[in-house]
Amino acid sequence: MIGALDWVLIIGYMLAMVGVGLYFKTNDSMSDFAVADKKLGLSVMTATLLATAVGGGALTGSVGNAYASGLIEVPKTVILLGINIFMALFVAKQMRNIGGFTAPEMLGRVYGKNCQALGGLFCAIYMMGTGPAMQSIALGTCIHLLLGVDMKLGMIIGMAIILAYTLSSGMWGVAMTDYVQFIFLAGGVVLAAGIVYSNVGGWEGISQSVPASHLEIDTSGALKILCSTSLPVLIDGNRYARFFSAKDGNTARFSTLIASIPQSLLLVMSIVMGLAAVKLLPAETSKDMVFATLLMTYLPAGIKGVCIAALMAAIMSTADSYMLSGATNLSVDIYKTYINPDASDKQMVFITKASVLIVGLLGLGFALLLPDVMSVWTLSSTAYVGGCLVPMLWGIFSKGKKSYTAAMVAIIGGGTLALVCEMNKFVLFNLPAIVYGILFSAVLLFAITPFAKDAKIVNIRQ
Repeated sequence: MIGALDWVLIIGYMLAMVGVGLYFKTNDSMSDFAVADKKLGLSVMTATLLATAVGGGALTGSVGNAYASGLIEVPKTVILLGINIFMALFVAKQMRNIGGFTAPEMLGRVYGKNCQALGGLFCAIYMMGTGPAMQSIALGTCIHLLLGVDMKLGMIIGMAIILAYTLSSGMWGVAMTDYVQFIFLAGGVVLAAGIVYSNVGGWEGISQSVPASHLEIDTSGALKILCSTSLPVLIDGNRYARFFSAKDGNTARFSTLIASIPQSLLLVMSIVMGLAAVKLLPAETSKDMVFATLLMTYLPAGIKGVCIAALMAAIMSTADSYMLSGATNLSVDIYKTYINPDASDKQMVFITKASVLIVGLLGLGFALLLPDVMSVWTLSSTAYVGGCLVPMLWGIFSKGKKSYTAAMVAIIGGGTLALVCEMNKFVLFNLPAIVYGILFSAVLLFAITPFAKDAKIVNIRQ
């Protein structure tokens, strides 16, 4: 049960976040609204990277996966650490120096506006699934457990809160609330993990209570999770928006490097909590309910309120960030690039705010149709990563020839194949659908480029 002290902490936290968001509300400049006028310092950059990476969906999904399948999340955690270090050393500073608003702008600068528009559409869908869809599920779970309302009604209430919060702010407000939210997030997860770990009797209690299969790694399941949650980081529009928002290249680099360590530690704690839940919770507990149920059941008054506020912090910080990034994809990559190249700054801010509403509502619909955190994450990342990963990385890092024709065919072919395979549950060689898309996209890109008449040397990393 939630006590009076817990309610005071939860409500106080929510009001404080609204206050912070309104205080740092941006003006009518697109640069301010979308990338904080490129002024984020090291501490704020580090906090906003962490708060969005370890969101409510990620925590809920990781704890639930560990509860249902044991150590399946371990390979993802290790590979994700390596990818974060790679991004810090070779991508963050370069992207800040290149500048922009969205990740698919890199496709536009190398291959042309049609590739940018298509990549922006795929990226917006990915942002929609990872942000509002996943986070409305997570927040709906919290509201369901706190108030006892229907899960889907909880999702709708949660999305209304997130939309109001995001529309009243911009990157400045998002980043500054992330700064506060990460303090709650880190403190809450550490407290919850420590209490749960103690209640289960430490690692000895876990190892004696979980099935033997939980202490082994299901390679096929782990590969699917790795592909859907780790590979997207390489071209994650939300991550690139942070790079573009940093005050300089070194800030983008060092904040990414610093954030990689606590992110990995928080994911390890989520795995431990999921394993502990096998003993502490009833066998019929839904995996998406595990984290919130642990908080409700085993934490004392006061600490329970802090940890629930921490979970809400994680949910809100990820939802607002991904909604803003997805909306910027629609306004910059599609509207500005393809529909109205002469749009004024004021028009762009209006279109971006309208797109926040579109992305949020469509994400909610996505969540209501697929009310499972990891299913939403996997499906939303499939087309974007399957089609755009290879052309975008080739465009950024290669000094060889690039072709608009080859890139366009690769994006459409790889994204479509990955999505069709995922929706039809097609499996070959025990590989997830996203891998087929990546491989097919690479084959198309490198097979067509040498023969394309429009192939030329384009280097955006001067």
